[in-house]
Amino acid sequence: MPRLRLFAGLRQAAGTGTATIPGSTVDEVLAAAARAYGSDFARGLETANVWVNGEPADPATPVADADEVAVLPPVSGGTLEDVRPGHEHEAVDVGSPVMQTPLLPLLAWVAVVAANLGSDKWFAIVLVGVAGAWVWDAFDESARRRSGMVRWPALLSIVGVVGWVWEWSSEGLGVAVGMSVLLVLAWAVLTPSMHSIDAAGGTLVTTVAVTVAVGSMVLVRLGADGESRITALLAMVLVANVVMWLRLGTDDAGFLDPHTTAALGALVVGAVAGVIMETSLLAMLIAAAAVAAAFLAGRAFGSSMRTGDLYLLEDLPGFLVALDAAVLAAPVYWVVLALVA
Repeated sequence: MPRLRLFAGLRQAAGTGTATIPGSTVDEVLAAAARAYGSDFARGLETANVWVNGEPADPATPVADADEVAVLPPVSGGTLEDVRPGHEHEAVDVGSPVMQTPLLPLLAWVAVVAANLGSDKWFAIVLVGVAGAWVWDAFDESARRRSGMVRWPALLSIVGVVGWVWEWSSEGLGVAVGMSVLLVLAWAVLTPSMHSIDAAGGTLVTTVAVTVAVGSMVLVRLGADGESRITALLAMVLVANVVMWLRLGTDDAGFLDPHTTAALGALVVGAVAGVIMETSLLAMLIAAAAVAAAFLAGRAFGSSMRTGDLYLLEDLPGFLVALDAAVLAAPVYWVVLALVA
C-alpha cells in the first residue's frame, strides 16, 4: 500500500506522521485516510497541498505500493517549491523525534562529562567545541529555509565569552554579551543577507543565547562545587531528553504528556543530585524546576531557529537537536544557584 506522510496540523489530527493507506490514486488514498482519522482531518485535507514522491500531485494522480503521498496544510509566506516534501531538509533524515540521530548528541554529552572530570581549561575548551558544533548545525538548518541568518558572530562570541568570563567572572559575561550584540549589528551592516529584520534579529537572539549559555556553564564550573553542579545539570538535561524521546517515540498517549514527563525526569534528577551532593535539597529542587521549564522553552527556541515555526511535538531537522534545550537551561541553572544555593 502507498505510504502517507503527514505534517503539522494534519499530523496532530491523525495522531501519527506516517501510515500505509490503501488506494490506487491520490483521491482514493486521501478518502481512506479521512475515513480513518475523522472529521477534523477531513477538513484539513480540503485546503492541503499534496505531493507524490516529492512532486506536486492532483486527486487523479496514480499511486503504487512503493509511492509516498505527502500532505501539508497551506503554507504562509514563501512558495510551495520552498517546502515541498523531500526538499525541506535535504541532507537530514528526520526519522524519530527529539534525537533523530541519538549517537551524535550522546557523544557531545560524553565529551562534556569527560572534560568536566578534568581541569577547568579542558572543560572550557571542550565546551566551546560542542557549542560550536551546535551553532554550525542549527544555523545550517536555518540556511535551508533561506533565513539569511549568519553563524559567524555566534562562533566568534562563544570563543570570546570564555576569555571574558575567565578574566572577570560574571562581569565578564556582561561584557561578552555586549560585544556579541555589537558584533552581530556590525555583521548585519556588512552582510547583504542580514539586511532583513528577521535575519538580523534571528542571528542576534541566537548569538546572545548561546553566548550566555557557554558563559553560564563556565561560571558554574569555576564556582563552588563546580564539577558536581555541572554533572547535575548534564544529568538533568540528558534524562529530560531521553524521557521525551521515548515518550514521543510511542503512539501511547499515556497519563502524562511528553513535556510533563520530561520535566518530572529533571526534577527527580535534581532531587537525587541534592542528596548525593550533600547540599541544599531545596536549592537543587528549585534549580531542577528552573531547568525543566527552560528545557521546554529551549525546545521551542530550537524549533523556531531551525524551522521558523513552533513544533513542540514534531520531528525537528538537525543532528544536535537534543542540545537545543541546554542553550536555555544552562543560564537559568546558573542564576538559580547563584541566588539560592
